[in-house]
Amino acid sequence: MHASLVPTANDLAGLVGYVLGNPYLFISSSTVMTTGLVLGAVAVSMVPRSAPIMRVVAPPLAMLLVYFGVGSLVLASEILVRFHDTIPDATETQFASGIGHLLEAAAGIAVLTPHLRFRSQRTWIVANAVAVTYWSAHVIVLTPPWFAFQGQLEVIRAAALGALAAGALVSVLLWRAAPGRR
Repeated sequence: MHASLVPTANDLAGLVGYVLGNPYLFISSSTVMTTGLVLGAVAVSMVPRSAPIMRVVAPPLAMLLVYFGVGSLVLASEILVRFHDTIPDATETQFASGIGHLLEAAAGIAVLTPHLRFRSQRTWIVANAVAVTYWSAHVIVLTPPWFAFQGQLEVIRAAALGALAAGALVSVLLWRAAPGRR
C-alpha cells in the first residue's frame, strides 16, 4: 500500500482530534513558551518597521524560533530513528509534534521577516547569543519533557547543552572576527 505524502482532510481532522484528545502529549513548557514567542512575533509585526524597538526585538526573537524549530525537529527525528522499531505509535506521535513545533517556529519567523532585513552582522551575532542564553536557561530550568523520552534525559540534555555551547562559541568567534564600528 502506497501512502501519500500530502495529508487529506480526514488526515488533518484526525490529527486535530488526536491533539485535542491527548493534549498532554503536545503541550509542554516548551510549547507554551514558544507559542508565547510566536504571539510576541505577531505583536512585534504590528509595530511600524521604523520603530527603534524593531531593531532590538525582531532578530533575537527570530533566532529563538530558529533554535526551537530546528531543535524540536532534530530531537523528534532522533526519537523516531532510535525507538521506532519498538514503539512506533509513540515515536510517530513525537515526530508529528516535532514537525508541528517546526511549523510553529516557521510561522513566527514568517511574521517577523519584514522586520529582519538590513540588520548588521553584529545584530545577528547578538541575536544568536540571546537565543543561546535563553534556550540554555530553558533547558536547565524547564527541561522539555521530550528530553526524558524512554529514559534518555541526561544524554539528550547533555547533547542540547553541547549544541547550545557550540552556538555560543559561534557567537564569540563571529563577534571577534566582525569588523569594528567606525
